[in-house]
Amino acid sequence: MRATLVVILIIFSSINAAYGACEGETCIDVKANQESNEVVITVKKGKAGSQVSTTPKPRPTSTTKRTWIPWLPKPPAASKPVALGPKPSPKPRVKRISGSQISDQVKSLIPRGAIITQPLDNILVNQSVNFLTNTPMHFTTVLVVLGTPITIHLTPEFLWEFGDGNSQSTRLAGAPYPLMLIENTYKSSGQKRVELTTTWSGFWRAGSLSAPIDGAIVQKVSRQIDVRPARGIYRG
Repeated sequence: MRATLVVILIIFSSINAAYGACEGETCIDVKANQESNEVVITVKKGKAGSQVSTTPKPRPTSTTKRTWIPWLPKPPAASKPVALGPKPSPKPRVKRISGSQISDQVKSLIPRGAIITQPLDNILVNQSVNFLTNTPMHFTTVLVVLGTPITIHLTPEFLWEFGDGNSQSTRLAGAPYPLMLIENTYKSSGQKRVELTTTWSGFWRAGSLSAPIDGAIVQKVSRQIDVRPARGIYRG
């Protein structure tokens, strides 16, 4: 199983960049990378071009010549003003939190459901099997970045692969018997590997700002089931 990681990238800078949404001096962008299974939250605070470098002015020096009297010490020569260049602008401070530092927290936050069958075992050929999962139908969590609470809303979409070539895509988690929302009938006996792919997508909200999350988080679980041949009973 691929571990789900979240990487929070916090940028303290005034460099112009493209962000998902801005309010005042705060810009927020939330992305989910399906290939690396990472969510990236980027928060920027501060006005663009707010860094100002100033050049100090040299102190004024007197141009009046003093009369030198022989019995008095010779006055010191006036020093030439030194031209000062502009101060270098400070480099933006970037703080990075690696995925290994917060991956455990994220794994515990995002729920991972299991595959449930009815009947639990003794599955027979040509018998309708009910499938369901205990994955919740929605997930909400709050992450605080730079003092800004960011609420993440996610909803799942399920792809069932029953191990016999049949599959079903749905937004429903299934339901116990007798509803039978997700079912499959096996035509042959043997070991069948059932796989459930859960794709989480949604939107984020921070105050009055809100936007869809760019990308998705994908989770995979599997279960091996044994399909047995049905016994025939003949009555004369």
